[in-house]
Amino acid sequence: MEGSCGGNRRQFLKATATTGAVLAAADSVLAAPPESPLPLVKLGKTGVKVTKLGMGTSWAVAESFVQRAIASGVRYIDTSETYERGKAEIALGNVLARTGQRKDVYLVTKNGSYEGTKGSARAKTFVTHLQSSLERLQTDYVDCYYIHGIRGRDIDLFTDPEVIKTFEELKRSGKIKFAGFSCHDAMLPELVEAGAKSGWIDQMMIKYNYREMNVDRIKRAVDVASKANLGIVAMKTQGGSEAFRYGPGEKDERILALKEKGFKAPQAAIKAVLNDERIHLAVSEMTNFEELRENMGAVVAPLTAKEARLLEEHRVLTANRYCHGCGHLCETASKGVPVATVLRYYRYYESYGKREEARALYQALPPESRAVADLDLAGVDAACPHGLPVADLLRAADRRLGIV
Repeated sequence: MEGSCGGNRRQFLKATATTGAVLAAADSVLAAPPESPLPLVKLGKTGVKVTKLGMGTSWAVAESFVQRAIASGVRYIDTSETYERGKAEIALGNVLARTGQRKDVYLVTKNGSYEGTKGSARAKTFVTHLQSSLERLQTDYVDCYYIHGIRGRDIDLFTDPEVIKTFEELKRSGKIKFAGFSCHDAMLPELVEAGAKSGWIDQMMIKYNYREMNVDRIKRAVDVASKANLGIVAMKTQGGSEAFRYGPGEKDERILALKEKGFKAPQAAIKAVLNDERIHLAVSEMTNFEELRENMGAVVAPLTAKEARLLEEHRVLTANRYCHGCGHLCETASKGVPVATVLRYYRYYESYGKREEARALYQALPPESRAVADLDLAGVDAACPHGLPVADLLRAADRRLGIV
């Protein structure tokens, strides 16, 4: 076993060195990018080969960084009309037009503007908003078009004949190649199964991290999607990795053993997700060259059996330090405050360092969803099956995110 771990470490260091060399050369690349050093995978029934690392663009991204990521080997880019109020799509469009590299990447964008509409009006949003996205992206097609952030209340989208007809027409027109959805709702398992059984969905992007991938409901849903041959993309892969960085996790011998191998929290989290062979790739929010280099290294060298065991033991030990997003349990005691959403924004603030963005998201919630100070929170802790101090976390979130 020691020999195996040593070999893995050498593989990881070699991958990191290779990534660094590619990054160094990438600044001068304006024509076709070099062959990607990242492993490729067939994305389910789409049949398209993509890199196992994808780039997310939900925060502000510099055009120079996007260009360097593509030149360094990233061949999958995820964006949305809502990211940075359309600025993310504009930045991507400028890079792809300037470099002529549109065909070198698998490009995904999303529509979340269907919410609050029904029937033909709901279906129409997918046409009109796609056209606006294509204009910002300076392209005449996207590889996949997503129903963005689908929630349990909109599960009927998968069987809505108007929506199905619209996506089929968009495929025939050549404006989209594939149809998909993204989801991090409390009803994620039900939505995944409904999407997999719909017959017209080609791929999905779901909240999936080493804290939640062992939950029975989620495992069964991903099994259904895998058997349906959907392309399965993981997002929010860093959820719970904050325990890697501070507090009791720092003193955990399991984490110390992984850190001695050169692992950092993001690398371990991505490795754990991609250790699940049903998951085709991980989309990661990257905004600087160090994150890009480390994430590229993470997808090249897989976890060994011993490393996977250490990480699983750590997950069990620290399960009470991460909100698993099962808001349907605690929100019955929170009187209208969307606990899982608030704590997700708080994680952006505390763990991801996205402080301004987290505050903006929190303050965009309706007043009744931020009425934490007015609530008797005695019942929320008892409702959490993982033993989180939910009430204290909500109060801390409100103090930090409520600052104007």
